[in-house]
Amino acid sequence: MQAERSMEDGYLHYQELKGWHEAPFMQPTRTDVQFFEHYLADAVSKGSLVAEVGFGNGNFLGWAAARGARVYGSEVQAAARDKAVTAGVGLLPLEFGAWQAVLPGRLRVMAAIDVMEHLTREQNAALLAAASRLLEPGGLLFVRFPNGQSPLSLPIQHGDHTHISVLSAPIVEQMARGLPLDIVFAGRAFRPYVGGMAGRVARKAQDFVRGLADNAIRLVYGPLPMHANTVMVLRRT
Repeated sequence: MQAERSMEDGYLHYQELKGWHEAPFMQPTRTDVQFFEHYLADAVSKGSLVAEVGFGNGNFLGWAAARGARVYGSEVQAAARDKAVTAGVGLLPLEFGAWQAVLPGRLRVMAAIDVMEHLTREQNAALLAAASRLLEPGGLLFVRFPNGQSPLSLPIQHGDHTHISVLSAPIVEQMARGLPLDIVFAGRAFRPYVGGMAGRVARKAQDFVRGLADNAIRLVYGPLPMHANTVMVLRRT
């Protein structure tokens, strides 16, 4: 209990920092919806059991609940936990080893979105091990984190004092070895297109220029993954 309290102290004023104190809880934006559907539309449906590590302002859980999923989650911030209880989210303890006693069955999806960089190496290993136990066969672990192999991730990685670990797809793959988890996807995060025609054209042009820059860097320096954020999807075998 003392350890949990100490961890929570590190997130004082985090709601204000992220703007969550004024944002509606469990209300994903249009870009959130496109992002989640891109990876998980086939996995999350009515009756699915879904859990999120560090649910923050509940955007992912809100999307999953809107699709009829039964949603659970853990969160270090007391203000977020209070909102979740009011919204009917099943609260889970911070210790992954205690989840099994609370969950009503095996998970279809376990998510850790922008969370693993906040955890220690030991905690991330425990997260992967928990996913291998808690997911149903074919269930998915969905994670996103700053890409430690890219200099473009530095503003993200070092812009938050609660970030502890530097991660990459190869590091997570190493940590998952020996566990019944297959990597389905590892790479650049999908960037949704929203807004009017002008915004869509600008985003497509930006992605095109980024692609040219990536190719130029790869030509000179080799196959460096330059994207700022990495998304990984792992399936329980």
